[in-house]
Amino acid sequence: MEFLVDGKKVRYNPYNMKKDRHLGDGYEVEAYQINDKVVKFFHKYPKKKIIITKESVEKMKKIKTKRILLPTDALLDKKRNIRGYQMDYIEDLDMDSYFGLDKDQLVEEHKSLKNDIELLSDNKVQLGDLNHANTVYNNGLYLIDPGSYFIDSSVDENQAYGINIDILNEFLIYEVIKNYHLVKYSDFDAEESFSFCRQISREYKDSDKSDVLDFLSGIEENSLSEFVEKRVNGKK
Repeated sequence: MEFLVDGKKVRYNPYNMKKDRHLGDGYEVEAYQINDKVVKFFHKYPKKKIIITKESVEKMKKIKTKRILLPTDALLDKKRNIRGYQMDYIEDLDMDSYFGLDKDQLVEEHKSLKNDIELLSDNKVQLGDLNHANTVYNNGLYLIDPGSYFIDSSVDENQAYGINIDILNEFLIYEVIKNYHLVKYSDFDAEESFSFCRQISREYKDSDKSDVLDFLSGIEENSLSEFVEKRVNGKK
């Protein structure tokens, strides 16, 4: 099958990529590593609505982020319809390494992500699906699912930043709590987790801490489990 990529014709067969490394199968795409790129082909019958457009790819590819990976090119068919996109490949060295960093290093990592969020928000790009499966760690934390990002011209840059930083903070809160096993999975299921993380995020906003990771680590280590448990049980 022939695709147009950055004005050049490229031949891929999305249904027979045996020679290339298969990276994963999502709701919208099938992903493969081809040299130093990740090529994501849209499913013929995606399980979720495809949000990314060729127009948003053209805009996002011009934004020079460092940790939030963006599309480098769209894959267009003969009718110039978008059929996927490609992006840079980052090898995952193990997400657990992220939680092996000390507090100061974690805060620095968060700053790098916040710098990228400022760039995205200046262009009214909003983060979409952010979860553990959409991150890799390679001497730094990277977000790798731009297919769920979208451009919302109805908001200004400050509104976009507020939305994006809330999404990032809630993700980090969830990962910290889950990684340190502060709550039994039976007490912290998927349905409850998002509202709980939003609650912790609101408490962080009301604190005098400048960073959400500072807020979490500021709670005494021996009381953090109790802190979390009380909030899961609706207490404070």
